[in-house]
Amino acid sequence: MHIIGIITSICFLIFWLSRAVRGAGDIADTANNIANIPRKRRFQKAANKSGFDLVESPIEAATVLMIATARMSDERRITDKSEAEIITQLCDNMQLEKDDADGLYRQMHSLTYDVVLPENALFPMLKILQSEIDRKDAESLAQMMEAVGASVHNINTEQKEFIRRFRERMNLGR
Repeated sequence: MHIIGIITSICFLIFWLSRAVRGAGDIADTANNIANIPRKRRFQKAANKSGFDLVESPIEAATVLMIATARMSDERRITDKSEAEIITQLCDNMQLEKDDADGLYRQMHSLTYDVVLPENALFPMLKILQSEIDRKDAESLAQMMEAVGASVHNINTEQKEFIRRFRERMNLGR
């Protein structure tokens, strides 16, 4: 009789311990979900955005403008030379490490990959840049865009016009 009582007690103990462990797991899951709420909110906020809407910083906007300049070349695509020039410009003028510059380039390239007309990048990027950079930085960016345009062949008229409109909107003259 004592053996049956001990076995029953052990079964109840195992049953209650398993429920306690499951309850602790539920508490841990809830705590993890609460900790991830800010990240989820940022994702939900970004989930309704696409393309140029995801560009937020001036360095991202500058990269998008260089990519747009490269896409206006006679090849109508970004060549390996153009890609290398964009990354070099980011390293030299934005003080980025080569890996960071490459990562930023790839992120902005994938973000704008489906944009059919590269010149459509100008006005959304200007909205970001006009309030964030000064005249000297805008002039540097225009020179960076010219360097990207000239990286494959001579800069073509479409690229010159794009850079001229950028200079005009940023009140740089010339």
